[in-house]
Amino acid sequence: MTDILGHKKVFDVLEKSSKDGQTAQSYLFSGVEGIGKLLVAIEFACMLNCSRYFQTDHSKCNICDRIRKGNHPDVRIETPIKGSFKIDRVRYLQSFLKYSPVEALFRVIIIDDAHLINRAAQNALLKTLEEPPAGSIMILVTAKASYLLPTVRSRLRKVKFSPLGRSLITQELVGTKKLGVEEADTIAGLSSGSLGRALELHSTGTIHLRKSIMDFLNAGPEFGLAALLELSAQVSVDQRKLFEAIEFGMTWVRDLMTLKLNGQASEIINTDLIDILNSSAQHYSIEKLLSIRDLMSNALISVDSETNINRNLLSDVMFLRIRQKMNETSG
Repeated sequence: MTDILGHKKVFDVLEKSSKDGQTAQSYLFSGVEGIGKLLVAIEFACMLNCSRYFQTDHSKCNICDRIRKGNHPDVRIETPIKGSFKIDRVRYLQSFLKYSPVEALFRVIIIDDAHLINRAAQNALLKTLEEPPAGSIMILVTAKASYLLPTVRSRLRKVKFSPLGRSLITQELVGTKKLGVEEADTIAGLSSGSLGRALELHSTGTIHLRKSIMDFLNAGPEFGLAALLELSAQVSVDQRKLFEAIEFGMTWVRDLMTLKLNGQASEIINTDLIDILNSSAQHYSIEKLLSIRDLMSNALISVDSETNINRNLLSDVMFLRIRQKMNETSG
């Protein structure tokens, strides 16, 4: 069996259902982005179609190797095209499932980012979910299960994936990326339990953006207006960068509220800044921190929406209003 980082319990449940002959014909694998849901779905397809999967001499299995590489005739791993799945794609997949397996026990379709299946395509998918062809299994993988129609969700066996533990991600970064423990732990804390996000923070250098955001937030009203507008222009160059900047800011609010409410340093995300955070926490009431968090949260919703927004203007307004709130709490 391939080692599934942090999801042994999920894998054990899937293994038991397979061995007991209790496999469903449709599944919903849900959980935060980047925690290994797709990897588990692919391994589940291997498990279902390889009689030697749990044997000790399984490491060089041709069947599983082809499934993992996307080269098996009975297993399809589908990803969005230009950000969506349309009805013609769903109808093609339905026709794929109508035929008996070529060489495997089951025909399996894995749809990654299934929340991007549009409404018409989801309605078309219902017929297959209600009357699945014999010998077929469909697995929908998503970080946004609520985007699927209730009628679709109700016909899927739910498999919920929990975020990975901070220590687990830290160990993985130290072991695979050769990071120092403190740096790895900081990235892990900011990853929201997603190894994928942790690796992205490391590989893209986005983690360095956090320093600029924390410099502003910890300086409070003393942060100059010109420097503030320059920071706004820097973080709003693209949607992803602005999204990350706001999320970094929200970890600051969370850390300060944690320190004020229970003083538990062990629950802090930005552990490398604990002394600065302790100092900053003294200047803000819970009410003011909630107001600042609301400003960030509203901006985050706007950034994540599909509307055509002026990112720089949105960022300017958010930072200026946060600065105003900070001025209200100074003294």
